[in-house]
Amino acid sequence: MQEHLFIINPVAGKKDRSGIIKKAIDRLLLVDPYEVAVTTSVGNATHIVMDRLNKIKDDCFLRIYSCGGDGTLCEVIDGVYRSKNRNCAVGVVPIGSGNDFVKYFVKISIEKFRSLTEMVKGRIESCDIISVKDNTDNSERVSINIVSAGFDAAVGKGMSRFKRLPLVNGSAAYNLSILQCLLSKMRYKFTLICDGVEVTDRNNEYLFAICANGSYYGGGFKASPISDIRDGLMDFIRIKPVSRFVFASLVGSFKRGEHLDKMKKYCTHLHCRELKIISDKKIDINLDGEIVPMTNPTISILPNEVNLILPE
Repeated sequence: MQEHLFIINPVAGKKDRSGIIKKAIDRLLLVDPYEVAVTTSVGNATHIVMDRLNKIKDDCFLRIYSCGGDGTLCEVIDGVYRSKNRNCAVGVVPIGSGNDFVKYFVKISIEKFRSLTEMVKGRIESCDIISVKDNTDNSERVSINIVSAGFDAAVGKGMSRFKRLPLVNGSAAYNLSILQCLLSKMRYKFTLICDGVEVTDRNNEYLFAICANGSYYGGGFKASPISDIRDGLMDFIRIKPVSRFVFASLVGSFKRGEHLDKMKKYCTHLHCRELKIISDKKIDINLDGEIVPMTNPTISILPNEVNLILPE
């Protein structure tokens, strides 16, 4: 037996699409039982998923559809992970401002992900996720896409403010935040320990560091061009501090995903299963667009932790 749960974020994107999506769900004429839940606050999707999975019968498989942006998807994945019930799968119906995670699937158009008809009959494949633990209280968050620290997290922090402006989409918000952050500091000091080995760079200063499962973030920046969401590894990329002039000349390469080849002077890429970030103060961590301050976080890959629904 299977059931369907549609979670709709009414504030994803620039206008409330919950009414349109509800009508589209009704037109599916589903034979299986289904439920539609509209989120009411930040973090609500996590609680909706946990509550539903805690009540589900043992012989029932739940197909969950995250109708929102990358932040909504992150909350849904967090709910699945916290519930410890893996008798489910998550599909993405991208209606947010960035919709970066689905860009990983280059052979599947975004229109197919947005088609509920395609999604309800979609195939299921396993997917890795990333765990981030605070060293002080051992609190844990998870990400399905990209985790970052440094200048990148500062940009993410500003991006959330710019996205509230009229006519500003995810990509524009990211670019505006970059311009704002260019006027502040562009080097961050922390120690990086990759799979138990300390990574040594001059003064341990970085522009930013990322751990990637997916490929895109920031409204279309191809930060990790060779990611594989099923290889049991994170793509760890660190960028050395650069001048504002050099930064401006490199942004285009980074957005196109050419930095691993064209920015070797400033960029280092490794595969790893665990990364520890150590600093003498709290570090802002960017988890799929949400900024979470943490103390000496440990970032690790969780292989095949969730099931994804992909359109045919």
